[in-house]
Amino acid sequence: MDFDFIQRAERVHDIAYALCAILSNKDTYYLGEVFLQGYNELTYEEKSILPIAITRASLFFVCTASFTSNPVIEFREQILKQEPFIDWVLSKGKEEIKKMCKI
Repeated sequence: MDFDFIQRAERVHDIAYALCAILSNKDTYYLGEVFLQGYNELTYEEKSILPIAITRASLFFVCTASFTSNPVIEFREQILKQEPFIDWVLSKGKEEIKKMCKI
């Protein structure tokens, strides 16, 4: 069970958060499809929104930089890390995510 934010929400957000971590690391990228198989069949809506939800999860790390002891440095580090990933997810990554979802 995941009690991260202790709220009711659509499961796509948990899926996207995990895929954000998996897909942003080239060494674990291959686990994306395996991870999705554990969720069985995603709904059409979940498949459609997944790239946006992954982007949302990535932006979460940028936004939470403001809560650190040195927010300016952390913000810069997160932008350098997250921006290329977000660009990939919203362009070439969309097709890769569709393949993983077997669309």
